[in-house]
Amino acid sequence: MISTSIKRILIASTLLLGSVWAFGQHQIGNGRISGDFGFNGMYYIPDSIIGAEPVDSKVRGNAFLNILYTNGGFSAGARYEFYQFPLIDFEKIGYKGQGIKYFFADYKNSFIQVTAGNYYEQFGNGLTLRAYEDRQLGIDNSLLGARIKLTPYKGIYIKGVWGMERYNFDSYLGRKDFVSGADLEISLGELVPVIQEKGFIARVGANFVSKHQPVDYPYYFDLYPGTDSATLAYIPEDKIPVNVGTWAVRGTFGYEGFRLDGEYARKINDPNITNHFIYKPGEALFLSATYAMKGFGIAASFIRADNMEFRSDRYEYSNSLLMVNCIPAINRQYSYQLIGDYSYASQPNSQIGAQLQVNYQIPKKSALGGKYGTDITFNYSRFHDIDKQLVPEAVENGTLTGTMGYTSQFFKFGPNLLYQDIGLEISHRFNNKKWKWILAYNYITYNLEILQGHAGVMRGHLVASDLSYKITPKHALRLEAQHLYTKDDIGSSIYAMLEYSFSPSWFVSIGDDWNYGNPDPVHKTHYYNISCAYIWNTTRIALNFGKTKEGILCVGGVCRAVPASYGVGLSVTTSF
Repeated sequence: MISTSIKRILIASTLLLGSVWAFGQHQIGNGRISGDFGFNGMYYIPDSIIGAEPVDSKVRGNAFLNILYTNGGFSAGARYEFYQFPLIDFEKIGYKGQGIKYFFADYKNSFIQVTAGNYYEQFGNGLTLRAYEDRQLGIDNSLLGARIKLTPYKGIYIKGVWGMERYNFDSYLGRKDFVSGADLEISLGELVPVIQEKGFIARVGANFVSKHQPVDYPYYFDLYPGTDSATLAYIPEDKIPVNVGTWAVRGTFGYEGFRLDGEYARKINDPNITNHFIYKPGEALFLSATYAMKGFGIAASFIRADNMEFRSDRYEYSNSLLMVNCIPAINRQYSYQLIGDYSYASQPNSQIGAQLQVNYQIPKKSALGGKYGTDITFNYSRFHDIDKQLVPEAVENGTLTGTMGYTSQFFKFGPNLLYQDIGLEISHRFNNKKWKWILAYNYITYNLEILQGHAGVMRGHLVASDLSYKITPKHALRLEAQHLYTKDDIGSSIYAMLEYSFSPSWFVSIGDDWNYGNPDPVHKTHYYNISCAYIWNTTRIALNFGKTKEGILCVGGVCRAVPASYGVGLSVTTSF
């Protein structure tokens, strides 16, 4: 017998896919309908060795359908989501439900753009506001309200926003919290064309964002029933700010191959559960400098964040939920399987660090460069917590709650190393152009206790090799091999993957992640995976079978926990 969950998933997916085909065949007047559909499902198999626990519904799936109507400067759209039986990692973060959770109407011309409904927006680098979606992470903190963008003169851009943040599939009804803000950016190169003509780049900007949330202690105690009222004894209700504001200034300046970006943000006192209800203002500084010329490039970045976690709900602490802003991760992002679980998660309340990357190409047709040249990339990044000295009141009370918390020297690194990466990558295409080889080495130091809540620090050496061979213009093979050597955490691992592609339609791969160095002999496990994909026009269908180990998934410094799983997965995406 087919279970109820399977029936509902199949029915919902069939209806959504049918809607894609139906809408794809219609034109309404001078308007046009477009959109996309996605389904990601899995049949789960329990495996006690890897920690893949039995689940209530073995078949689970996430599905969505976007519909967009455009007619000249007017557009309107909606998205239906079906997460009634979500994949287990989405269920664990509360992303469960179904319905139309994203809809909007928008009109724009050369002077004005007005949006009503749900929308995504970012001010500057996101230090004060970043409303965005990352379906892979289960993040969607779109704002429901109104937005206006003005261009009163070429080179002057003004934005204004108001709205309530989405919270998974919860209703907006009855909520009293909202976010509002304004942003101004001036492009001097557009205002004064001669600046741009001489090769200069010059932009400046500023913004202000405020979140409004009434004080509601009963709500807090209902949400966290184990909390004693004495915990909040130092913060009477009339001392909690109903409105919390943050502001930022930024600038971009460049000439020829040189570019400098910077943004400074400051937040007023924002007592909340993640900072132990302290009154210390928050601040963040982001700096980035790059220089590029033929065959050579260098990029350096610096970031400091102190008490800058900014949520529309002061009582929320779950990762990425109701986050108004986003402190970017400046370290280099990798796709290597074995260090994926040791990706750095940005720490908005306490981090200071820097990143340096140097790119150099050994010239083409030289002894070492060969016919096509050899690319070398060196990378170094290091992040600490910030220096903190408790204020006397906090020492006397034995708690930070209700005090200014601590003081901190702005450029002083704290005692705890959070993350360090020393990396070298060499890429070379051989003279016949059929072979390409990438060789990489990384030495990673990762603070498990602070970043993941596990004891200890992981120090590991990763060696990775990626070798590809183009058999014919349409047929190609790729072999990827990695070795992570470490005596910490779950020990050393080896990973290998062989991929065959028949362009542009077929992709087949087989891979294995063997945790041979696990200190527990029972868990020296092979995490194998077999997958294939077929692409036809705008439709992609992928099938995979294998095991996934427990860990974290990170995209751009934002991370979520991923439980261990074993089973068969199916993914379908299409657009029209």
